[in-house]
Order: sequence, then C-alpha cells, then structure tokens
Amino acid sequence: MFKKQLSAVTGITLAARAATQRAGREHVYMLNGSRLRDVLIDGRWVTVSVTDPVRQRLAA
Repeated sequence: MFKKQLSAVTGITLAARAATQRAGREHVYMLNGSRLRDVLIDGRWVTVSVTDPVRQRLAA
C-alpha cells in the first residue's frame, strides 16, 4: 500500500554572531554562557570541548 522511501537527513548548523577572528590552531570562546574550544584539524574547525564555567567554579 505504502512504499518506504529511504532518505538521507542532513543538517547544517550555522552561527551568526560577533566573534574574534580565529587564529592559530586553537580557538576558545564563550557562547550562551558556555565555554567552547575549537581546534583546527585538516583545515576544518572542530569543537572538541564545551564546558559550563559556572559548574567549574562551583567544583573548585
């Protein structure tokens, strides 16, 4: 009755925000209260860690 169709779902996340220019091989910045760390890997910026600075301060 109904045929199942396979479809690939892709998503692209874009962020439009004022930020400092990325330089070097590592970039650390704040976004919506979270601290993000991006690393340049094979010519692409990859987010390798996201932390909540408030939790880090409470744990100290």
